Amino acid sequence: MKITNKIDEIVLAVTYRCNSRCRMCNIWQIKNHENEFSLEDIKKLPRNLKSINISGGEPFLRKDLVDMIKAIVDHLPKANIIISSNGFASDLILEKTKEIMKIKPNIGIAISLDGIGEGHNDVRNIPGGFERILETIAYLKKAGMNNLRIGFTMGDYNTHELKRVYDVANRLDMEMSLAVTHSSDNFFKADNSLDNKAKMIDELDWLIKQELSSWKIKRWARAYFAHGMKHYLKTGQRLLPDYSGKANFFIDPQGNIFANDVSSELLGNINSTKLEDLMQKNHEFKDSWMICTARPAIKKHKTKVISWMLKNKINNFVK
Repeated sequence: MKITNKIDEIVLAVTYRCNSRCRMCNIWQIKNHENEFSLEDIKKLPRNLKSINISGGEPFLRKDLVDMIKAIVDHLPKANIIISSNGFASDLILEKTKEIMKIKPNIGIAISLDGIGEGHNDVRNIPGGFERILETIAYLKKAGMNNLRIGFTMGDYNTHELKRVYDVANRLDMEMSLAVTHSSDNFFKADNSLDNKAKMIDELDWLIKQELSSWKIKRWARAYFAHGMKHYLKTGQRLLPDYSGKANFFIDPQGNIFANDVSSELLGNINSTKLEDLMQKNHEFKDSWMICTARPAIKKHKTKVISWMLKNKINNFVK
């Protein structure tokens, strides 16, 4: 694999505190929340980062989240920042977002939605969770938050919900990002399995067609991502090389560094290890296809991706 000369993206889990009880994740069971990533630790991130995903747990449960965003903006003024949230703590999210928007007006927030009504509540195991999410979205839109998106994580249990969630995203005029449940010792449950891949592939075919029917290039790119996910489900392999540990890293709440959020190999800690030094080493990790690992590869293989988009857009248009 060609070694990249810069780190593009970091997924930073600022806390594993969580107010959800997701069926595909064990994070909410973690009891140790000491020595979480600090404001001073922000200064240890590479200054040429292009994107940082603030993840969790539930990031809005960090009391100093607003200060953390300010520290990131001061250190990385040009970086795109998105906060991934389950959307349950409506009042808290609105309160902190209003303060954050004063610091970073174009910050993004991704709200998890894995089904409609009880379909979502069954995945997240929070009664009334679906209604809370709609309330949170309404609050944020009223407050002037424009960079909002929905994040759908697909497993055997909710494949049939993809079309309904996609329709809701369109009605709310929001993008829908997509993930498929993985297994890992680090982030997801280690024993997640995908036993109905054929149904998932059928739903992805539908999604690809929907995205290619648009005239927005960004949606064509999402079609390519779904195409890559379809290939991964079929073969267990990626369409493009994985630059994890080169162009992208995952950092957990204690500052521990991993190549990505499904990798179990501890590479070091932000307090004693420079990410730039890790780029020159080879790391062992299993294949995955997630937006945080696919996006750097898509950027590095633009010609191949654009060729696929144009060819399939034309085919979709002809049909």
